[in-house]
Amino acid sequence: MTKFPSEQELKEVRDALEEGVAARMLSPDAGPVERLKFSLCEQFVSYLLEHKITQRELAEKIGIDESLMSKIVHYNFDDFTIDRLVKYLSVLFPRADLEILIKNEKKVA
Repeated sequence: MTKFPSEQELKEVRDALEEGVAARMLSPDAGPVERLKFSLCEQFVSYLLEHKITQRELAEKIGIDESLMSKIVHYNFDDFTIDRLVKYLSVLFPRADLEILIKNEKKVA
């Protein structure tokens, strides 16, 4: 049988979560620009995890402030244009080609 955390343990977890920056979720009704920005941010997070570096180290590698990097890896991309995110990614992947996949929805007659 699993023991449920005590009120004190729950309070500690809530307090810790309030201090940190939360990652933004992609809305189910997100438009194409938001979905593309989300996908670009995913690439930064993947790079961070694969190379086992901190977001500070990643920011230094790209040449931006850590606060900007934090926004990117937490999917808070409203302050960024697509070309700006691509510019930052090109530092990490200078020979990468980006493609856009167009999905056609079948219409029922």
